[in-house]
Amino acid sequence: MVNALFRTMVCVIFSLGVFGMAHAATDQSQVEGEAQTSSKSQTIYVFRHAEKVANKPDPELSEKGQLRAANLAKVLSKASIQRIYATKYQRTQQTAAPLAKQLSQTVNTYAAGDSVGLIEAVRGHGQTAVIIGHSNTVPDIVRAAGGNAPELSEKDYGDLFVVQIVAGKVTTLRFYIPAE
Repeated sequence: MVNALFRTMVCVIFSLGVFGMAHAATDQSQVEGEAQTSSKSQTIYVFRHAEKVANKPDPELSEKGQLRAANLAKVLSKASIQRIYATKYQRTQQTAAPLAKQLSQTVNTYAAGDSVGLIEAVRGHGQTAVIIGHSNTVPDIVRAAGGNAPELSEKDYGDLFVVQIVAGKVTTLRFYIPAE
C-alpha cells in the first residue's frame, strides 16, 4: 500500500515539476520578446468519485472509497489547488471532502451534465482545479478541457487525469490513486 501510494506521489510530483519547467520556459520566452499567444498555464485534475456502497439512490462512499479519497488528498495536498468542484451527489462530495478539509477550502458544486459549461467556468478562473465526476462524465470533462481520455466503465476507480494547458498546448497524463 505504502509503495503504491509513494510511486503515485512521485509520478505526480515529477509531472508537476516538468509542467513547472514548461511554464518557466513559457515565461522566459515572453521576457525575450517572443509573441504572446495564450501564454497562461493551468492545471486541471479530473477524478472519478471513489468506490460507493451498492444499491442506493444516492450512495455514500464505501470504506475502500474513503481510503481512496484520503489517498487522493495526500497526493494532491502540495499541488497548489485553488478550487475544488464536485457534483451534488454524496459520493462526489465525500471524495472531495478530505482534500477540501486539508486545504481549508469549500467544494464548489456543478451540474453533472454540463461538462462544457464547467470547463468554461474553470478556465475562466484560470486557477489550478480539481474536478470530481462520474464514470460517464470524467471523459467528457477531460475532452472539454482539450485533453484525451478513454471511456470509463462502472468498475473503473482510481484514475486521476491531469490536464495541463501551457501556451495553448494541452497535455493529458493519467495516474492511478490506490485505495490501500
